[in-house]
Amino acid sequence: MIAAIVNALGILIGGTLGTLLRSKINHKLVDCLMTAMGLVVLSVGVQGIVGSTDTMCLVLCLAIGAIIGQALRIDEFIDGMGVRVAKLFEGKKFAEGRFADGVISASVMFTVGAMAIMGSLDAGLRGNYSVLFTKTAIDGVAAAAMSAAMGIGVVLSLVPVLIWEGLLILLAGALAPILSAEVVSEVSAVGGAIFIGMGLNMIGITDRKVNVPNLLPALLLPILYVPLASWIGDLL
Repeated sequence: MIAAIVNALGILIGGTLGTLLRSKINHKLVDCLMTAMGLVVLSVGVQGIVGSTDTMCLVLCLAIGAIIGQALRIDEFIDGMGVRVAKLFEGKKFAEGRFADGVISASVMFTVGAMAIMGSLDAGLRGNYSVLFTKTAIDGVAAAAMSAAMGIGVVLSLVPVLIWEGLLILLAGALAPILSAEVVSEVSAVGGAIFIGMGLNMIGITDRKVNVPNLLPALLLPILYVPLASWIGDLL
C-alpha cells in the first residue's frame, strides 16, 4: 500500500508546484503547455492502441462503455463537482483553469497502462515497489506540466490513483489470474483510444468536444470481454 501512497504524494507535489507556477506565467505560455501536453497524450494514446490484438474488443468496449456512461451521466456529475470545487477557490488565480478536463485527463493518464496495473500487482504479490516508484517520478513531472496548463483539477487525480492502485495491491492475489497480459493489453488499448480523445480536446483542433467522462466505463469492459471471447472461441 505504501507504493500507492508514494505515487499519490508524487502527483500532489508535482501538481501543486505546477498549479502555483500557473499563476506566474502568461496565458500564451499556458496555451503552449496545453498544446504540448495534448500532443503527449495523443502520442500515449497511439502507443496504447498499437498494443491491441483485438479490434473488435476496442469497438465493443468503447460503444458499450459510452452507452453506460451516458446512462449514468458521468459527465454531468464531474461538471457539477467541478463547479462546487471552483466555488471553494473562487477568486484565487492559481485555481483558474479547466477543472473537469484536468481531473479526467490526469486520472486516466495515471491509472491506465501497464505500469499502474502490473506495478501494483507486483507490489501486492512480491512486495516489489520499483515499478510504482519509477511511475511516481514520471507522474510527478507530468502532473507539474499538466497542472501548469490545466489548473488544480490535476492535483485531485491523486484520489482515484490512490484508490485504484491501493485496491490492486490489496487484492493482488485474487486479481492476478484475471488481469492477464492480454487483458492488460486491451485495457491499455481502450485507454489509448480515450487518450486520443483527451488529446484532441486539449489541443482544441476539433469543433466537437469528445465526451471523455462518459467513455470511462469502457476501461473495465475488457476484463469481461477477453475471457468471454476466449470461451466463445473454444466453443467454435
